[in-house]
Amino acid sequence: MTSNNAFRVDLRDHMFLLWQQFKVQDHILDSDIYPEFDQDFCNHLIEHAHTFCYQKLGPLYQSSDRDSCKLMSDGKVQLPKGFETLWDDYISAQWGRLGAPEEYNGLGAPYILAQVINELFMGANPAFMIYSGFCSPALYLIDKFGNQQLKDIFCNKLAANEWGACLCMTEPDAGSDVGNCRTKAIKQADGRYQITGEKIFISAGMHQLTKNIAYIVLARVEGARSGTVGLSCFVVPKVDLKQQDNGVKCLRLENKMGLNGCATSHLTFGAESPCFGYLLGERENVGLRQLMTMMNLARIATGIYALGMASSAYLNAAEYAKERIQGTDFKQSFNPKAKRVPIIAHVDVKRMLLEMKSKVEGCRALIVKLCFHQSMTTNIEIKHQNGLLTTEQSETQLYQHQSLVNLLTPIVKAYTSDQAYRITELAIQVYGGHGYIKDHPVEQYARDIKVLSLWEGTNFVQSADLFRDKLAMGRHSKLLALFEQNVMAFIEQNAHNPKFEKSIAMLEKALFSLTDTHKLMGSWIKVQKMELIFAVSTRFLQMMAEVTVSWLLLDAAIIAQNALQTDISQSETEFYQGKITSAQFYINNILPNVFSIADIIALEDESAINADITTFIP
Repeated sequence: MTSNNAFRVDLRDHMFLLWQQFKVQDHILDSDIYPEFDQDFCNHLIEHAHTFCYQKLGPLYQSSDRDSCKLMSDGKVQLPKGFETLWDDYISAQWGRLGAPEEYNGLGAPYILAQVINELFMGANPAFMIYSGFCSPALYLIDKFGNQQLKDIFCNKLAANEWGACLCMTEPDAGSDVGNCRTKAIKQADGRYQITGEKIFISAGMHQLTKNIAYIVLARVEGARSGTVGLSCFVVPKVDLKQQDNGVKCLRLENKMGLNGCATSHLTFGAESPCFGYLLGERENVGLRQLMTMMNLARIATGIYALGMASSAYLNAAEYAKERIQGTDFKQSFNPKAKRVPIIAHVDVKRMLLEMKSKVEGCRALIVKLCFHQSMTTNIEIKHQNGLLTTEQSETQLYQHQSLVNLLTPIVKAYTSDQAYRITELAIQVYGGHGYIKDHPVEQYARDIKVLSLWEGTNFVQSADLFRDKLAMGRHSKLLALFEQNVMAFIEQNAHNPKFEKSIAMLEKALFSLTDTHKLMGSWIKVQKMELIFAVSTRFLQMMAEVTVSWLLLDAAIIAQNALQTDISQSETEFYQGKITSAQFYINNILPNVFSIADIIALEDESAINADITTFIP
């Protein structure tokens, strides 16, 4: 089979979000902070990334899935054909340095710009991008917690992607039960720690694209307490500072459903020869707390990965539907001479495409909003350091933006990855039988996306984090109050817009349903029904996501409505009309889920709680 370039993207929506909806040029691109990154230069970089995707990344997407990775007898990993050359092109273009701090010879791009570009890259070839994807979170982790020695060893290398990085948490007997970690660390006289243990499901865990790999390893120091409180974080290089083997071996590569171009590895540390690592920071037993700061970045990235692939799957389906001739117009069903039409003319196909379009645009707006607030936190911190904001001013502003980042992170990770899988399922349905075969890319998108609801904490873990840690287990939550305040400000400002009055009223009703459900679930604690919360927490997260996406899509629709009152081209008119249609479809077809979920939660069904093993296996 001849592989095609499956990548598809329409940059107009990205530009709309950056420059019209979130007005990044006014709020983020401060010339004192980012002197080189004005709007024109950002557009240039996005266009350059777009070209790199089409010319370099996209052509290897399907072929790398077929080639997959192979563990050779010498312990090295053979990557798909073309990945070594592609890596050289990626490094030469300096894409890995884009978002890295200038102090480590990075380009220091605004976070929001780096993530918009990351969406393009992930849509073009996610398996390849994972080899560089953990460099930025690892750099952030070491810069935040590491001592000067660690920074000197690793940070510049990671910023340039000269060395790779990957996270090593999961173990054969532990899975999501991190507290059951058995990897051991014994302190040595020279301050290093000898590491022994096994880790599984390690994305990009072994390869030869870089001279070294920094493994971020969770382990238990000898004599430390059991459970999560006794875990420490270590930075373990694949080769030591003398360029000698450091006892990290690949036992096997996982035979996976998707992302076959990424070497997902089962690694052993210190099994055949001694392995040594460096404690992250000055304290033992705080490893999980340290990793959580980095895990948030990884969870945001997971949502971005999902969006990039889902967007490309949707556009492939739309393109196919435009070209595939089959059947006649419904109104001509009984006319034997009726002209056959493209399937995009059929109402059910249009319905599926509209669900895909509205969810892609909604999830993109959700992610860009989160990235906007994350970028604002960076700007505020820099202004405070430079004496442009008082401590009181910076703390007040940081609270607003960081709170929304914290609140939206589990929603971005869980909702986007869940909906991305739904989008690719619909893409396959639009193709019909052709979507199920490997000549077309949408079956691969479905396989590649599915893992995203599992890694970096399953989507149930995200829902538990949202309700327990962000929303105070149903008690009074400052984060929910801030969220409600933001949505209500939008509702009050636009409540009398004649075109969207009904939609905004439905959004307000959905917001009240969300907050009422939050209170209801909180009341279960008083009557010792806490377990019910985690029986429905994934549904609550969906409610909150759909309220948020509806808010953002309506905001975009109102901007589009105003733009349509001006003198614009036909293509721009069609784009803005499409934004309005996306919002209307989502409000009328997706947002009502909030009310049905609220009704389900209110039933307080205990079936799952009362079920035991005999329910499933008599």
